[in-house]
Amino acid sequence: MPRFPAAPFLAAFLLTGTIGAAQAQEEAESPEYPVTEFAEGAKSAAVTVGNLTAGVSQALRPEIDPNLEVPILDVMVDGKTVLTVPGVGSGYDFVAAEARIAEIDPDNAAQEVYFSSYSGGAHCCNTVIIAEAVGDRWVGVPIGEFDGDGNYLEDIDGDGLAQIVTADQRFLYTFDCYACSAAPLTMTTVRAGKAVDISTDPRFLKAHRDWLAQIEEGVDPAQRWTSAGFLAGWVATKIRVGEGPDAWQQLSANWDAAADPGEEVCVTGGDLDACAKKNRAVLSFPARLKLFLEQSGYAS
Repeated sequence: MPRFPAAPFLAAFLLTGTIGAAQAQEEAESPEYPVTEFAEGAKSAAVTVGNLTAGVSQALRPEIDPNLEVPILDVMVDGKTVLTVPGVGSGYDFVAAEARIAEIDPDNAAQEVYFSSYSGGAHCCNTVIIAEAVGDRWVGVPIGEFDGDGNYLEDIDGDGLAQIVTADQRFLYTFDCYACSAAPLTMTTVRAGKAVDISTDPRFLKAHRDWLAQIEEGVDPAQRWTSAGFLAGWVATKIRVGEGPDAWQQLSANWDAAADPGEEVCVTGGDLDACAKKNRAVLSFPARLKLFLEQSGYAS
């Protein structure tokens, strides 16, 4: 059973155990990926699988942070360093980073190194980089910045390959407050030194269905048709499972259009402050959501 990242509005349920018990069982059943573990007071740690070693240490890199040390990933094969990748500074005087070894890209001879470093801040951010062998060299592949605990590795379909599984960060804050927002799942992998979004792959349909059930269970019934943050993530997840038309029909039937004053947006995308006047329009929530989903790659 896969371990899913918690949608923000599910936090209360996770804390009270309504979903927490099931999630704890799912975590216990999830595959283990060897991870760096820091001894108390240590400034470096390493994990080794076969001839592959991933070491995390800290060093002063003024171009990244002029005042504090930042985490550094060193990838070694047969004891020889083949790649060094800096992470992001945490703002603390200790390393806030980890490395894991996992099979992610099946098309090369070596396993991959998952490197996550924490930048600090409310609801943010863990920067994820995957180190992998491409031909006769190693490269660091930037995956993105994500909210959460930093460990997003899951073999979500049980095929022996790990994916980076998290909530789509674009939905957080876009239509409502962070704690009021739901978001669909995304699955990312690496192939030949590039990050690849595989969220729409049919083999993840069950994962999206399970996630849909969780977000539907997590919303307060009294707020189901009034919470724009919930509805945005719900409609997107319904699209993921092939139920987009049903989601739009339900939204149209239940959304209080008379109480919706609309909001000004940039119809071409981007920051409203930098948007040309001709590209600005006041749209209702359903219209804003439709535009956002189209621009974000969610075809209904």
